[in-house]
Order: sequence, then C-alpha cells, then structure tokens
Amino acid sequence: MTRAVGLITGSAHARLGLEIVSRSPTKTPFGPPSSPILEVAFHPHRIACIARHGEGSTIPPHAINYRANLWALHQHGVRRCVGVSAVGTLDPGFPPGELAVPEQLLDYTWGRAHTFCDGDGGEVVHVDFTAPFDPGLRGRVAAAAEAAGCSIRGGVYGATQGPRLETAAEIDRLQRDGCTMVGMTGMPEAALARELGMAYAICATAVNHAAGRGEEPDIHRQLERYLGTGVERLAATLQHLIPDLCANP
Repeated sequence: MTRAVGLITGSAHARLGLEIVSRSPTKTPFGPPSSPILEVAFHPHRIACIARHGEGSTIPPHAINYRANLWALHQHGVRRCVGVSAVGTLDPGFPPGELAVPEQLLDYTWGRAHTFCDGDGGEVVHVDFTAPFDPGLRGRVAAAAEAAGCSIRGGVYGATQGPRLETAAEIDRLQRDGCTMVGMTGMPEAALARELGMAYAICATAVNHAAGRGEEPDIHRQLERYLGTGVERLAATLQHLIPDLCANP
C-alpha cells in the first residue's frame, strides 16, 4: 500500500466502482472511524481509504466521527488526502455534473468536534487556516480532472450542518457571503487534517442547484438526473490522480 496517499469518499462511495482489496478494522483514541481502512487498488498502486458515511452510507453528516476518520488515516501513514464530495451549486458558471476544487471555505456547522485539542492538558494547537486547502494538492486534482477530459473550477465551499437541505433564504445568505457551492462535510474534515499536518483538498461534483436556484424545483429529481454524470467524472479523475500522486510524491 502506498501509505502516503489517502482518500475519503462521500455519499457516492458505492457508485465510484473502487476496487477494494482488503478491509482493516481500526481503533482510535476518538472511537471508531466511519468504516474500516479500505485498501483500494489503483493499479499498480494501493492506497488507504475511508468511506465517510460508512460503506452503506448510513451515517449523516452531523454524526460523522471526523476525528476518528482523520486520525485513522494518519496513523496508517497518510500524509496527502483527497476528500470526495457531492455539493449543490450556487453559481450559474458551475452547472450540475461538473467538478470543482475549492480554494476557500466558510463554516456554518455547529456542535461538531473541530479539534484534537480537548483541554486534557495537552498543548493547544492554533493552526494557520488562511488557506484551508493545500495549494499543491489542489493543483494536482485540477490537472487530473483536465487529463480525464473534465472541466473543473475553483470556488468557495460553504459547509452547512445537515442532514436537511438548506432553505432558499439560507442559500441567499451563502451567496451574499461569497459561496460558490454548498456541502455538509468539508468541516471539520479540512481543519482536522491541518492539525495533523496532512495536505488536504476536496474534489467536488455539483449534483444539484442549491435551494431556490435552477429551473427544476425538485432537488431530488436533480440528484437523479446529475449524480451519475458527476460520479463518472469523479471516478475518471481519480483514475488519473491517484497513480500520479503515488508515483510523484
């Protein structure tokens, strides 16, 4: 296994067609992660992967044990990690089915464990979070998408609490704040990776227009329409990205 490279998959985990070679149940000081450490083959390489919502997609965004997930990957040697996410789009220039690699984020979540520093006598760590995503890794994700024939853009990721979708007024607020896309898992995942010194970036696919946007008001119908295309593009991008990261540290 190329332990330096890791992957966190989202709600479309089962649709990505990953070749899982083995499953290693893992314990952490923060409890169990969402899934065993999955050894995934991207020939000729193998990397560590965690299914963020569980392999059966049964864990809602607010209940994910983000600390255990990041800790488990780190203790298995992962130092560069890509999080795969489905998002809603607020930007007409980012249509459903397309990919994005955000460069900034805004956090609207609450009540989640955002740090490994629990006030138990250990040193408090104030990480520099000016750039929440690793620029070098972001560039590698974008290059892989382009190599796969996919268009990709940047933007600002707004992390909401979930599991419900947002109101139209909330989406209006996110747009005023400068968000390009909205998801539910970018935080605290990105901050915890930074605390561990792990390079982290998101490869997102827009699967619907956010509430109050687009011509089709039924978001679930949009998901049915666009999820397949988005997942195909994610899978193609990963097939270029992971071997590149493994072969070129």
